Amino acid sequence: MEENTIELKEKTVTEAEFMRNSEIRDGRLVRYYGKRTELVIPDSVASIAAEAFRGNRKLTKVVLGANVTVIQPNAFRDCLQLQQISFPTGLREIGDGAFSGCTALGTVLLPRTVVSLGERCFGGCSSLRRAVLSAELTHLGRSAFYDCESLEEIDIPPLIKNIHRSTFFNCRSLGTVRLPKDIETIGRYAFAGCAALTSLVLPERTFYIGIGAFSECTALREMNLPETIRFVGDYTFSCCEHLENVTLPQQLNYIGNAAFCACKRLQAIELPESVTRIGNSAFYGCASLKSLTIPAQTQDVSNDAFAYCISLRTVEIRASLSELEDSLFIGCLALESITIPDSVEKIEANVFKNCVALSSVRMSEHLQAINENAFFGCVSLEAVSLPSSLKTLGNACFGGCLRLKTVILPDSRVKMGKYVFGGCDALETVVTDDKRLTSRPRLLLLGVPSNAQVISHKELNEALLYAELANPDTTDERCREIEERLKK
Repeated sequence: MEENTIELKEKTVTEAEFMRNSEIRDGRLVRYYGKRTELVIPDSVASIAAEAFRGNRKLTKVVLGANVTVIQPNAFRDCLQLQQISFPTGLREIGDGAFSGCTALGTVLLPRTVVSLGERCFGGCSSLRRAVLSAELTHLGRSAFYDCESLEEIDIPPLIKNIHRSTFFNCRSLGTVRLPKDIETIGRYAFAGCAALTSLVLPERTFYIGIGAFSECTALREMNLPETIRFVGDYTFSCCEHLENVTLPQQLNYIGNAAFCACKRLQAIELPESVTRIGNSAFYGCASLKSLTIPAQTQDVSNDAFAYCISLRTVEIRASLSELEDSLFIGCLALESITIPDSVEKIEANVFKNCVALSSVRMSEHLQAINENAFFGCVSLEAVSLPSSLKTLGNACFGGCLRLKTVILPDSRVKMGKYVFGGCDALETVVTDDKRLTSRPRLLLLGVPSNAQVISHKELNEALLYAELANPDTTDERCREIEERLKK
Protein backbone atom coordinates (compact mmCIF):
# COMPACT_ATOMS: atom_id res chain seq x y z
CA MET A 1 0.00 0.00 0.00
CA GLU A 2 1.34 3.35 -0.97
CA GLU A 3 1.91 5.88 1.78
CA ASN A 4 -1.14 8.11 1.94
CA THR A 5 0.16 11.49 3.12
CA ILE A 6 -0.81 15.09 2.51
CA GLU A 7 1.49 18.07 2.86
CA LEU A 8 -0.34 20.84 4.69
CA LYS A 9 0.64 24.46 4.02
CA GLU A 10 -1.59 26.08 6.60
CA LYS A 11 -0.63 26.35 10.26
CA THR A 12 -1.67 23.10 11.95
CA VAL A 13 -5.06 23.33 13.62
CA THR A 14 -4.80 22.70 17.32
CA GLU A 15 -7.14 20.17 18.85
CA ALA A 16 -8.58 22.90 21.05
CA GLU A 17 -9.43 25.05 18.03
CA PHE A 18 -10.93 22.05 16.26
CA MET A 19 -13.11 21.24 19.28
CA ARG A 20 -14.36 24.84 19.48
CA ASN A 21 -15.57 24.67 15.86
CA SER A 22 -16.99 21.17 15.96
CA GLU A 23 -19.84 19.24 17.43
CA ILE A 24 -18.59 15.92 18.78
CA ARG A 25 -20.62 13.30 20.61
CA ASP A 26 -18.99 10.18 22.06
CA GLY A 27 -16.11 10.31 19.61
CA ARG A 28 -18.43 10.96 16.67
CA LEU A 29 -17.86 14.16 14.66
CA VAL A 30 -21.39 15.38 14.03
CA ARG A 31 -20.58 18.67 12.32
CA TYR A 32 -17.62 20.93 11.58
CA TYR A 33 -18.37 24.68 11.56
CA GLY A 34 -14.87 26.08 11.06
CA LYS A 35 -13.53 27.87 8.01
CA ARG A 36 -10.15 26.24 7.61
CA THR A 37 -9.19 25.08 4.10
CA GLU A 38 -6.79 22.46 5.43
CA LEU A 39 -7.79 20.28 8.33
CA VAL A 40 -6.29 17.58 10.55
CA ILE A 41 -8.95 15.68 12.46
CA PRO A 42 -7.63 14.66 15.88
CA ASP A 43 -7.25 11.08 17.05
CA SER A 44 -10.05 11.52 19.56
CA VAL A 45 -12.55 11.24 16.70
CA ALA A 46 -13.61 7.66 15.88
CA SER A 47 -16.22 8.29 13.19
CA ILE A 48 -17.37 11.01 10.82
CA ALA A 49 -21.14 11.41 11.06
CA ALA A 50 -23.55 11.67 8.15
CA GLU A 51 -23.32 15.09 6.45
CA ALA A 52 -20.66 16.31 8.89
CA PHE A 53 -18.90 18.33 6.16
CA ARG A 54 -21.60 18.27 3.50
CA GLY A 55 -21.52 21.32 1.24
CA ASN A 56 -18.35 22.79 2.80
CA ARG A 57 -17.01 25.14 0.11
CA LYS A 58 -13.65 25.92 1.79
CA LEU A 59 -11.99 22.57 2.53
CA THR A 60 -9.21 21.63 0.15
CA LYS A 61 -7.24 19.07 2.19
CA VAL A 62 -8.22 16.74 5.03
CA VAL A 63 -6.18 14.35 7.14
CA LEU A 64 -8.38 11.96 9.09
CA GLY A 65 -7.31 11.03 12.61
CA ALA A 66 -5.69 7.67 13.28
CA ASN A 67 -8.76 6.27 15.07
CA VAL A 68 -11.42 7.02 12.45
CA THR A 69 -13.00 3.70 11.44
CA VAL A 70 -16.25 4.84 9.77
CA ILE A 71 -17.18 7.64 7.40
CA GLN A 72 -20.96 7.77 7.37
CA PRO A 73 -23.25 8.62 4.42
CA ASN A 74 -22.83 11.98 2.69
CA ALA A 75 -20.15 13.04 5.18
CA PHE A 76 -18.15 15.06 2.63
CA ARG A 77 -20.77 15.29 -0.08
CA ASP A 78 -20.50 18.32 -2.37
CA CYS A 79 -17.26 19.60 -0.85
CA LEU A 80 -16.47 21.19 -4.18
CA GLN A 81 -12.95 22.40 -3.32
CA LEU A 82 -11.75 19.20 -1.64
CA GLN A 83 -8.67 18.05 -3.56
CA GLN A 84 -6.98 15.61 -1.19
CA ILE A 85 -7.92 13.36 1.69
CA SER A 86 -5.72 11.09 3.79
CA PHE A 87 -7.36 7.95 5.16
CA PRO A 88 -6.00 6.27 8.31
CA THR A 89 -4.99 2.65 8.65
CA GLY A 90 -7.89 1.16 10.54
CA LEU A 91 -10.65 2.75 8.44
CA ARG A 92 -13.29 0.08 7.80
CA GLU A 93 -16.22 1.63 6.04
CA ILE A 94 -17.09 4.54 3.75
CA GLY A 95 -20.84 5.12 3.60
CA ASP A 96 -23.27 5.96 0.80
CA GLY A 97 -22.48 9.18 -1.01
CA ALA A 98 -19.67 10.02 1.42
CA PHE A 99 -17.62 11.91 -1.19
CA SER A 100 -20.28 12.26 -3.89
CA GLY A 101 -19.94 15.46 -5.86
CA CYS A 102 -16.39 16.26 -4.67
CA THR A 103 -15.51 17.49 -8.13
CA ALA A 104 -11.94 18.59 -7.28
CA LEU A 105 -10.83 15.33 -5.64
CA GLY A 106 -7.96 13.92 -7.71
CA THR A 107 -6.68 10.78 -5.96
CA VAL A 108 -8.10 8.15 -3.61
CA LEU A 109 -5.74 5.72 -1.86
CA LEU A 110 -7.60 3.40 0.48
CA PRO A 111 -5.85 1.52 3.30
CA ARG A 112 -6.02 -2.27 3.37
CA THR A 113 -8.48 -2.21 6.25
CA VAL A 114 -11.41 -0.80 4.24
CA VAL A 115 -13.96 -3.57 3.65
CA SER A 116 -16.98 -1.62 2.36
CA LEU A 117 -17.63 1.27 -0.01
CA GLY A 118 -21.25 2.45 -0.05
CA GLU A 119 -23.49 3.43 -2.91
CA ARG A 120 -22.40 6.56 -4.82
CA CYS A 121 -19.52 7.02 -2.35
CA PHE A 122 -17.32 8.69 -5.01
CA GLY A 123 -20.06 9.41 -7.54
CA GLY A 124 -19.61 12.55 -9.58
CA CYS A 125 -15.95 13.05 -8.58
CA SER A 126 -15.23 14.31 -12.06
CA SER A 127 -11.53 15.10 -11.43
CA LEU A 128 -10.71 11.75 -9.86
CA ARG A 129 -7.95 10.24 -12.02
CA ARG A 130 -6.64 7.56 -9.72
CA ALA A 131 -8.28 5.23 -7.21
CA VAL A 132 -6.49 2.41 -5.41
CA LEU A 133 -8.96 0.10 -3.69
CA SER A 134 -8.32 -1.92 -0.56
CA ALA A 135 -7.23 -5.53 -1.05
CA GLU A 136 -9.63 -6.50 1.76
CA LEU A 137 -12.64 -4.83 0.15
CA THR A 138 -15.66 -7.17 0.08
CA HIS A 139 -18.42 -4.73 -0.88
CA LEU A 140 -18.36 -2.17 -3.68
CA GLY A 141 -21.69 -0.35 -3.71
CA ARG A 142 -23.76 0.48 -6.75
CA SER A 143 -22.84 3.69 -8.57
CA ALA A 144 -19.72 3.90 -6.39
CA PHE A 145 -17.72 5.68 -9.11
CA TYR A 146 -20.44 6.84 -11.49
CA ASP A 147 -19.60 9.97 -13.49
CA CYS A 148 -15.92 9.85 -12.51
CA GLU A 149 -15.07 11.14 -15.95
CA SER A 150 -11.31 11.38 -15.38
CA LEU A 151 -10.73 7.93 -13.85
CA GLU A 152 -8.28 6.10 -16.10
CA GLU A 153 -7.83 2.63 -14.63
CA ILE A 154 -9.06 0.43 -11.83
CA ASP A 155 -8.11 -2.88 -10.22
CA ILE A 156 -11.05 -4.64 -8.64
CA PRO A 157 -9.90 -6.33 -5.38
CA PRO A 158 -9.88 -10.15 -5.25
CA LEU A 159 -12.68 -10.55 -2.67
CA ILE A 160 -15.25 -8.71 -4.80
CA LYS A 161 -17.72 -11.07 -6.50
CA ASN A 162 -20.29 -8.63 -7.84
CA ILE A 163 -19.98 -5.40 -9.81
CA HIS A 164 -23.22 -3.67 -8.95
CA ARG A 165 -25.49 -1.41 -10.92
CA SER A 166 -23.87 1.67 -12.53
CA THR A 167 -20.66 1.22 -10.52
CA PHE A 168 -18.52 2.83 -13.25
CA PHE A 169 -21.28 4.47 -15.27
CA ASN A 170 -20.00 7.24 -17.55
CA CYS A 171 -16.35 6.89 -16.50
CA ARG A 172 -15.43 8.16 -19.94
CA SER A 173 -11.64 7.96 -19.50
CA LEU A 174 -11.61 4.47 -17.99
CA GLY A 175 -9.38 2.51 -20.38
CA THR A 176 -8.19 -0.34 -18.17
CA VAL A 177 -10.24 -2.54 -15.86
CA ARG A 178 -8.78 -5.63 -14.22
CA LEU A 179 -11.34 -8.02 -12.78
CA PRO A 180 -10.55 -10.78 -10.27
CA LYS A 181 -11.24 -14.40 -11.16
CA ASP A 182 -14.23 -14.74 -8.82
CA ILE A 183 -16.45 -12.07 -10.37
CA GLU A 184 -19.91 -13.62 -10.83
CA THR A 185 -22.16 -10.76 -11.90
CA ILE A 186 -21.89 -7.49 -13.82
CA GLY A 187 -24.83 -5.28 -12.88
CA ARG A 188 -26.94 -3.19 -15.20
CA TYR A 189 -25.14 -0.21 -16.71
CA ALA A 190 -22.04 -1.14 -14.66
CA PHE A 191 -19.63 0.09 -17.36
CA ALA A 192 -22.07 2.00 -19.58
CA GLY A 193 -20.50 5.06 -21.17
CA CYS A 194 -16.91 3.96 -20.53
CA ALA A 195 -15.88 5.41 -23.86
CA ALA A 196 -12.14 4.64 -23.52
CA LEU A 197 -12.55 0.95 -22.66
CA THR A 198 -11.17 -1.12 -25.57
CA SER A 199 -11.30 -4.61 -24.06
CA LEU A 200 -12.29 -6.44 -20.91
CA VAL A 201 -11.60 -10.00 -19.86
CA LEU A 202 -14.61 -11.49 -18.12
CA PRO A 203 -13.76 -14.29 -15.67
CA GLU A 204 -15.02 -17.80 -16.40
CA ARG A 205 -17.28 -17.69 -13.33
CA THR A 206 -19.29 -14.71 -14.59
CA PHE A 207 -22.84 -15.94 -15.15
CA TYR A 208 -24.85 -12.70 -15.29
CA ILE A 209 -24.51 -9.48 -17.25
CA GLY A 210 -27.20 -6.87 -16.59
CA ILE A 211 -29.11 -4.50 -18.83
CA GLY A 212 -26.91 -2.00 -20.64
CA ALA A 213 -23.79 -3.17 -18.82
CA PHE A 214 -21.47 -2.09 -21.67
CA SER A 215 -23.73 0.25 -23.63
CA GLU A 216 -21.97 3.20 -25.27
CA CYS A 217 -18.51 1.73 -24.67
CA THR A 218 -17.65 3.24 -28.01
CA ALA A 219 -14.01 2.07 -28.10
CA LEU A 220 -14.74 -1.55 -27.15
CA ARG A 221 -13.45 -3.78 -29.95
CA GLU A 222 -14.02 -7.35 -28.83
CA MET A 223 -15.80 -9.38 -26.22
CA ASN A 224 -15.70 -13.06 -25.35
CA LEU A 225 -18.61 -14.05 -23.16
CA PRO A 226 -17.99 -16.90 -20.70
CA GLU A 227 -19.77 -20.21 -21.25
CA THR A 228 -21.67 -19.66 -18.01
CA ILE A 229 -23.68 -16.79 -19.54
CA ARG A 230 -27.22 -17.83 -20.53
CA PHE A 231 -28.57 -14.55 -21.85
CA VAL A 232 -27.41 -11.20 -23.18
CA GLY A 233 -29.67 -8.59 -21.59
CA ASP A 234 -31.36 -5.55 -23.10
CA TYR A 235 -28.98 -2.86 -24.42
CA THR A 236 -25.92 -4.79 -23.15
CA PHE A 237 -23.67 -3.70 -26.03
CA SER A 238 -25.84 -1.04 -27.65
CA CYS A 239 -23.94 1.76 -29.39
CA CYS A 240 -20.58 -0.02 -29.06
CA GLU A 241 -19.77 1.36 -32.47
CA HIS A 242 -16.23 -0.09 -32.70
CA LEU A 243 -17.19 -3.59 -31.56
CA GLU A 244 -15.93 -5.97 -34.25
CA ASN A 245 -15.83 -9.42 -32.67
CA VAL A 246 -18.15 -11.11 -30.20
CA THR A 247 -17.97 -14.73 -29.13
CA LEU A 248 -21.25 -15.98 -27.72
CA PRO A 249 -21.47 -18.96 -25.34
CA GLN A 250 -22.75 -22.20 -26.85
CA GLN A 251 -25.59 -22.52 -24.33
CA LEU A 252 -26.91 -18.98 -24.78
CA ASN A 253 -30.74 -18.87 -24.66
CA TYR A 254 -31.76 -15.29 -25.20
CA ILE A 255 -30.52 -12.10 -26.84
CA GLY A 256 -32.30 -9.09 -25.36
CA ASN A 257 -33.87 -5.97 -26.82
CA ALA A 258 -31.33 -3.72 -28.61
CA ALA A 259 -28.53 -5.90 -27.18
CA PHE A 260 -26.20 -5.10 -30.11
CA CYS A 261 -28.07 -2.09 -31.51
CA ALA A 262 -25.86 0.31 -33.53
CA CYS A 263 -22.74 -1.86 -33.31
CA LYS A 264 -21.70 -0.41 -36.64
CA ARG A 265 -18.50 -2.46 -37.14
CA LEU A 266 -19.82 -5.87 -36.17
CA GLN A 267 -19.26 -7.88 -39.35
CA ALA A 268 -20.30 -11.35 -38.24
CA ILE A 269 -22.21 -12.96 -35.44
CA GLU A 270 -22.58 -16.71 -34.93
CA LEU A 271 -25.81 -17.37 -33.11
CA PRO A 272 -25.60 -20.58 -31.07
CA GLU A 273 -28.11 -23.33 -31.81
CA SER A 274 -29.43 -22.93 -28.26
CA VAL A 275 -30.82 -19.40 -28.86
CA THR A 276 -34.60 -19.47 -28.51
CA ARG A 277 -35.41 -15.75 -28.58
CA ILE A 278 -34.00 -12.65 -30.22
CA GLY A 279 -35.41 -9.41 -28.80
CA ASN A 280 -36.67 -6.39 -30.67
CA SER A 281 -34.00 -4.22 -32.31
CA ALA A 282 -31.38 -6.73 -31.12
CA PHE A 283 -29.06 -6.00 -34.07
CA TYR A 284 -30.69 -2.77 -35.30
CA GLY A 285 -28.28 -0.67 -37.34
CA CYS A 286 -25.40 -3.19 -37.38
CA ALA A 287 -24.22 -1.60 -40.61
CA SER A 288 -21.31 -4.01 -41.29
CA LEU A 289 -23.12 -7.30 -40.62
CA LYS A 290 -22.95 -9.31 -43.85
CA SER A 291 -24.54 -12.70 -43.22
CA LEU A 292 -26.87 -14.30 -40.74
CA THR A 293 -28.27 -17.68 -39.79
CA ILE A 294 -31.23 -17.87 -37.45
CA PRO A 295 -30.93 -21.22 -35.62
CA ALA A 296 -33.51 -23.99 -35.79
CA GLN A 297 -34.41 -23.76 -32.09
CA THR A 298 -35.27 -20.06 -32.23
CA GLN A 299 -38.94 -19.58 -31.41
CA ASP A 300 -39.26 -15.82 -31.56
CA VAL A 301 -37.48 -13.07 -33.47
CA SER A 302 -39.00 -9.75 -32.41
CA ASN A 303 -39.68 -6.63 -34.45
CA ASP A 304 -36.82 -4.56 -35.89
CA ALA A 305 -34.32 -7.26 -34.85
CA PHE A 306 -32.18 -6.78 -37.99
CA ALA A 307 -33.52 -3.45 -39.21
CA TYR A 308 -31.11 -1.25 -41.16
CA CYS A 309 -28.32 -3.82 -41.33
CA ILE A 310 -27.39 -2.18 -44.60
CA SER A 311 -24.61 -4.66 -45.54
CA LEU A 312 -26.62 -7.80 -44.76
CA ARG A 313 -26.50 -9.79 -47.99
CA THR A 314 -27.57 -13.32 -47.04
CA VAL A 315 -30.04 -14.59 -44.47
CA GLU A 316 -30.85 -18.21 -43.69
CA ILE A 317 -33.87 -18.81 -41.49
CA ARG A 318 -33.72 -22.33 -40.09
CA ALA A 319 -36.20 -21.59 -37.33
CA SER A 320 -39.84 -22.66 -37.58
CA LEU A 321 -41.23 -19.18 -37.00
CA SER A 322 -44.97 -18.61 -37.22
CA GLU A 323 -44.56 -15.00 -38.34
CA LEU A 324 -41.99 -12.43 -39.40
CA GLU A 325 -42.55 -9.50 -37.06
CA ASP A 326 -42.80 -5.79 -37.87
CA SER A 327 -39.86 -4.20 -39.66
CA LEU A 328 -37.69 -7.29 -39.13
CA PHE A 329 -35.42 -6.57 -42.12
CA ILE A 330 -36.48 -3.02 -42.99
CA GLY A 331 -33.76 -1.06 -44.75
CA CYS A 332 -31.46 -4.05 -45.33
CA LEU A 333 -30.17 -2.52 -48.55
CA ALA A 334 -27.87 -5.38 -49.60
CA LEU A 335 -30.28 -8.29 -49.01
CA GLU A 336 -30.66 -10.07 -52.36
CA SER A 337 -32.82 -13.12 -51.71
CA ILE A 338 -34.88 -14.71 -48.96
CA THR A 339 -36.52 -18.07 -48.43
CA ILE A 340 -39.42 -17.74 -46.02
CA PRO A 341 -39.90 -20.98 -44.06
CA ASP A 342 -43.12 -22.89 -44.63
CA SER A 343 -43.98 -22.46 -40.95
CA VAL A 344 -44.54 -18.71 -41.48
CA GLU A 345 -48.21 -17.76 -41.68
CA LYS A 346 -47.89 -14.00 -41.48
CA ILE A 347 -45.47 -11.36 -42.72
CA GLU A 348 -46.08 -8.29 -40.59
CA ALA A 349 -45.86 -4.63 -41.62
CA ASN A 350 -42.65 -3.21 -43.12
CA VAL A 351 -40.69 -6.47 -42.81
CA PHE A 352 -38.76 -6.02 -46.07
CA LYS A 353 -39.51 -2.36 -46.68
CA ASN A 354 -36.82 -0.62 -48.76
CA CYS A 355 -34.76 -3.78 -49.25
CA VAL A 356 -33.71 -2.32 -52.58
CA ALA A 357 -31.53 -5.27 -53.70
CA LEU A 358 -34.12 -7.96 -52.94
CA SER A 359 -34.82 -9.71 -56.24
CA SER A 360 -35.83 -13.23 -55.20
CA VAL A 361 -38.43 -14.26 -52.62
CA ARG A 362 -39.66 -17.77 -52.01
CA MET A 363 -42.92 -17.53 -50.13
CA SER A 364 -44.07 -19.89 -47.38
CA GLU A 365 -46.58 -22.49 -48.57
CA HIS A 366 -48.71 -21.77 -45.51
CA LEU A 367 -48.60 -18.00 -45.72
CA GLN A 368 -51.95 -16.38 -44.89
CA ALA A 369 -51.24 -12.67 -44.61
CA ILE A 370 -48.82 -10.06 -45.89
CA ASN A 371 -49.42 -6.83 -44.01
CA GLU A 372 -49.02 -3.20 -45.02
CA ASN A 373 -45.79 -2.04 -46.65
CA ALA A 374 -44.20 -5.46 -46.13
CA PHE A 375 -42.31 -5.28 -49.46
CA PHE A 376 -42.68 -1.56 -50.09
CA GLY A 377 -39.78 -0.12 -52.07
CA CYS A 378 -38.24 -3.46 -53.07
CA VAL A 379 -37.22 -1.97 -56.40
CA SER A 380 -35.30 -5.04 -57.65
CA LEU A 381 -38.23 -7.43 -57.27
CA GLU A 382 -39.51 -8.44 -60.72
CA ALA A 383 -41.87 -11.34 -60.07
CA VAL A 384 -43.99 -12.53 -57.15
CA SER A 385 -45.83 -15.83 -56.85
CA LEU A 386 -48.18 -15.98 -53.88
CA PRO A 387 -49.32 -19.28 -52.32
CA SER A 388 -52.85 -20.65 -52.43
CA SER A 389 -53.09 -20.33 -48.63
CA LEU A 390 -52.94 -16.52 -48.79
CA LYS A 391 -56.00 -14.68 -47.46
CA THR A 392 -54.91 -11.05 -46.92
CA LEU A 393 -52.74 -8.45 -48.64
CA GLY A 394 -52.34 -5.23 -46.63
CA ASN A 395 -52.21 -1.64 -47.83
CA ALA A 396 -49.28 -0.93 -50.18
CA CYS A 397 -47.64 -4.24 -49.29
CA PHE A 398 -45.91 -4.26 -52.70
CA GLY A 399 -46.04 -0.49 -53.20
CA GLY A 400 -43.12 1.18 -54.91
CA CYS A 401 -41.73 -2.06 -56.41
CA LEU A 402 -40.70 -0.19 -59.53
CA ARG A 403 -39.47 -3.24 -61.52
CA LEU A 404 -42.26 -5.62 -60.58
CA LYS A 405 -43.60 -7.08 -63.83
CA THR A 406 -45.51 -10.21 -62.88
CA VAL A 407 -47.76 -11.04 -59.94
CA ILE A 408 -49.38 -14.44 -59.55
CA LEU A 409 -52.21 -14.27 -57.03
CA PRO A 410 -53.81 -17.38 -55.45
CA ASP A 411 -56.66 -19.10 -57.27
CA SER A 412 -58.89 -18.29 -54.27
CA ARG A 413 -60.28 -14.91 -53.25
CA VAL A 414 -57.87 -12.67 -51.31
CA LYS A 415 -58.84 -9.69 -49.15
CA MET A 416 -56.81 -6.75 -50.43
CA GLY A 417 -56.11 -3.32 -48.98
CA LYS A 418 -55.58 -0.08 -50.85
CA TYR A 419 -52.75 0.49 -53.32
CA VAL A 420 -51.33 -3.01 -52.85
CA PHE A 421 -49.37 -2.41 -56.06
CA GLY A 422 -49.24 1.39 -55.91
CA GLY A 423 -46.29 2.78 -57.83
CA CYS A 424 -45.55 -0.53 -59.58
CA ASP A 425 -45.42 1.22 -62.94
CA ALA A 426 -43.68 -1.68 -64.71
CA LEU A 427 -46.39 -4.20 -63.78
CA GLU A 428 -47.41 -6.03 -66.95
CA THR A 429 -49.26 -9.16 -65.86
CA VAL A 430 -51.55 -10.00 -62.95
CA VAL A 431 -52.71 -13.59 -62.70
CA THR A 432 -55.94 -14.11 -60.76
CA ASP A 433 -59.23 -15.98 -60.89
CA ASP A 434 -60.97 -13.29 -58.83
CA LYS A 435 -63.57 -11.76 -61.14
CA ARG A 436 -63.61 -8.58 -59.07
CA LEU A 437 -60.17 -7.73 -60.37
CA THR A 438 -61.39 -7.42 -63.93
CA SER A 439 -63.06 -4.15 -62.88
CA ARG A 440 -60.98 -1.15 -63.88
CA PRO A 441 -61.99 0.94 -60.79
CA ARG A 442 -60.98 -1.97 -58.57
CA LEU A 443 -57.62 -2.29 -60.33
CA LEU A 444 -57.01 1.44 -59.95
CA LEU A 445 -57.71 1.19 -56.22
CA LEU A 446 -55.09 -1.55 -56.02
CA GLY A 447 -52.61 0.59 -57.94
CA VAL A 448 -52.44 -1.72 -60.97
CA PRO A 449 -51.37 0.30 -64.06
CA SER A 450 -54.02 0.74 -66.74
CA ASN A 451 -51.93 -1.06 -69.36
CA ALA A 452 -51.40 -4.18 -67.22
CA GLN A 453 -52.91 -7.44 -68.44
CA VAL A 454 -55.14 -9.45 -66.09
CA ILE A 455 -55.33 -13.16 -66.93
CA SER A 456 -56.60 -16.30 -65.24
CA HIS A 457 -54.52 -19.16 -63.94
CA LYS A 458 -55.80 -21.29 -66.82
CA GLU A 459 -54.62 -18.71 -69.35
CA LEU A 460 -51.24 -18.53 -67.65
CA ASN A 461 -50.84 -22.31 -67.73
CA GLU A 462 -51.76 -22.39 -71.41
CA ALA A 463 -49.26 -19.63 -72.18
CA LEU A 464 -46.54 -21.56 -70.37
CA LEU A 465 -47.39 -24.73 -72.26
CA TYR A 466 -47.26 -22.94 -75.63
CA ALA A 467 -43.90 -21.42 -74.68
CA GLU A 468 -42.58 -24.87 -73.80
CA LEU A 469 -43.96 -26.31 -77.04
CA ALA A 470 -42.14 -23.62 -79.02
CA ASN A 471 -38.85 -24.40 -77.32
CA PRO A 472 -36.61 -26.39 -79.72
CA ASP A 473 -35.11 -28.29 -76.78
CA THR A 474 -38.46 -29.82 -75.80
CA THR A 475 -38.52 -33.55 -76.59
CA ASP A 476 -41.02 -35.06 -79.03
CA GLU A 477 -42.61 -37.06 -76.27
CA ARG A 478 -43.10 -33.92 -74.17
CA CYS A 479 -44.52 -32.06 -77.19
CA ARG A 480 -47.15 -34.77 -77.71
CA GLU A 481 -48.03 -34.58 -73.98
CA ILE A 482 -48.45 -30.82 -74.19
CA GLU A 483 -50.62 -31.04 -77.30
CA GLU A 484 -52.93 -33.52 -75.57
CA ARG A 485 -53.28 -31.21 -72.56
CA LEU A 486 -54.05 -28.21 -74.77
CA LYS A 487 -56.80 -30.14 -76.59
CA LYS A 488 -58.54 -30.68 -73.29
